[in-house]
Amino acid sequence: MAEVSVFDAYQVQRALRGHLADDDAMETLARDDGTGTYWVLTHHDLVLVRDHEVGDRIARDQLAGTVEVTDVAVTVRVRGGEPRTALVGTFRKPNRLTRALTAIVGEAPR
Repeated sequence: MAEVSVFDAYQVQRALRGHLADDDAMETLARDDGTGTYWVLTHHDLVLVRDHEVGDRIARDQLAGTVEVTDVAVTVRVRGGEPRTALVGTFRKPNRLTRALTAIVGEAPR
């Protein structure tokens, strides 16, 4: 996984200001190794942040999909929300975000 520095986390937190409900906060984040987009899991949503801009967003309770772990990478495919959104992310190895998404969408394939 591309390392997420404290500075990166701070920049993502700044980008999220004004985009989260008062009772929402960032739980974990990871950088997609294929696109450089930050995948951010909050108390309520999965939010993508790229170039300091908030992009796609899916409510946690609407997430469905798969997390595929291989020797080469972890591929996350999620969908949900209205209008229907589909997201694909690639990470070099399992991380807190991919493990949390596995818990939300179900068991990862072996």
